[in-house]
Amino acid sequence: MNLLLTVIKFILFFFTGSMAILAEAWHSFTDIATSTLVLIAVRRSDQKIKESAPEPVGESGSPETYTSGFEMLISLSIGILLAVVASSLIYKFFQATTRIIDNALVAGLLFLVFSVGSYFIYRFETSVGKEEGSIGLVSDGMHARADMIASLLTGFSLILYAFGLDIDQWVAGLIALFIMSYAIETIVNVVFMMIRHDSEYQPRYRSSDIIVFLFNPKTMQKGAGIFKNYLASAGFSKKISGAFFKFVVILFCSIILLAYLSTGVYTVGVRESAVVERFGKPLSLTEPVMPGIHLKLPWPVDCVCKITTTAIEELNIGNVTDKNNQALIWTRSHGTEEAFISGDDNFFYPYIVLHYRIKDLFQFLYTHQDPKLLINEVGHQVATSLFSQETFYDIATTHRSQLERDMITALQSNLDELECGVEVLAVNFKDIHPPISVADSFERVIAGFQEKKKFINDSLGYRNQVIPDSRGDAEKLLEESRSYIIERTQKAEGEATRFTLSLPETKQEKKVTMTRIYLQTIQNVLKDKKKFVIDPDSGEPEVWMDFDAIGEIL
Repeated sequence: MNLLLTVIKFILFFFTGSMAILAEAWHSFTDIATSTLVLIAVRRSDQKIKESAPEPVGESGSPETYTSGFEMLISLSIGILLAVVASSLIYKFFQATTRIIDNALVAGLLFLVFSVGSYFIYRFETSVGKEEGSIGLVSDGMHARADMIASLLTGFSLILYAFGLDIDQWVAGLIALFIMSYAIETIVNVVFMMIRHDSEYQPRYRSSDIIVFLFNPKTMQKGAGIFKNYLASAGFSKKISGAFFKFVVILFCSIILLAYLSTGVYTVGVRESAVVERFGKPLSLTEPVMPGIHLKLPWPVDCVCKITTTAIEELNIGNVTDKNNQALIWTRSHGTEEAFISGDDNFFYPYIVLHYRIKDLFQFLYTHQDPKLLINEVGHQVATSLFSQETFYDIATTHRSQLERDMITALQSNLDELECGVEVLAVNFKDIHPPISVADSFERVIAGFQEKKKFINDSLGYRNQVIPDSRGDAEKLLEESRSYIIERTQKAEGEATRFTLSLPETKQEKKVTMTRIYLQTIQNVLKDKKKFVIDPDSGEPEVWMDFDAIGEIL
């Protein structure tokens, strides 16, 4: 039963995040160990009783109670184990940060039920242990009583948290102190029983009695006398012994005082920023404490919250990859499988890794109770919106990089509006795959898409090759035509210019020029022709035209 309750408590811790539940779960875990040790001790004692001959005692004839030394050792181990667990919980109390507790009301009611079960276990074990003279059973029963009180405190703290009062961390520390008190009580009683050789467990010294005894002035005087007598027996005079004792007391008190005052000194690392809280409220909401050595009021007045602001944090959105399964194959499970839907109504599992860093410490710590949860929720919303606008093929292949950039922009915008105080550095779609049951069909569809893309790319390549060649040839012809036109135009203009330049400017020059042109023309016309020369002074000659010869000439 204890094992089942302990497992349930650990499960509740993972579902709620309550530090008090964690403390109570570890306390219940030690209860399992102590119960196991007690069971072993009781069986061993029972075996020894059967092997030994019983001797009647008194007129009643009842057997003498048998007490096992091994069982006392087990009881002492129980006390030491409780002390170790309590020390660990106290350390966690001082190191704890503010937590968000989910389902607090339900968990609180369950712990009230657990406390009832612990009460019956406590009553049963202590009564049986006293009747049988079993020190181990009585000690384990006292442990069950501590578990009952811890369960009650945890239950009430969770119920109060559900109504707005957060005392979870303080209850966890109080549970640790209760466990420590029962540990000291068990150890002291068992040690005194060993000294007195008692055969029956009698819890003579409670935790309160032990504390009163230690701080009783008479006890202190008696202890001082024992210490002085020891020094005197070692050869020291009474005066020196008294002075040395005062020195030891002053030194001890000084060490305690310095240890307490040292809680007012703290350091902030090079990559860290810090906020000083006084009774839970920050002293400043504008300027964080920078790296270096600083002072504050000692605990519990002031406490320091340190954050590594330069570190790049990683957050998984959507699904978390299984670290033991590195092969990202569609037909194998990669980790968690939270389905998203694409624009073409296909379910798929995205594995998105977000990298961010803190840019505003105060917004990150005080604007929202759990900024990481907020980033995760906003990331889900942005991813869902973007995926609903794209087909699965585009999401998984060609549009992946663009979607990553769009998600960074949209996520940063939404977080800035919510004053989350973080800067989104990168979004990486580590993997996107369909459900395993239909992965084979998706692979065939993707292969068909890829073949289609191949044909399209080949056609585009052929087009991109032919069209530029044709355009080049056409441009070549156009340039040749333009060159011919320019050449002919310039040649004609040159001829016209040359002719214009050769024209005479005066009347006499024009007459000479006309005569020269006339003669050149006659020369060109009569070249290679039969010519008849007639003297103009001979009068009008008779010219008989030989038309046959003229025809041959022409």
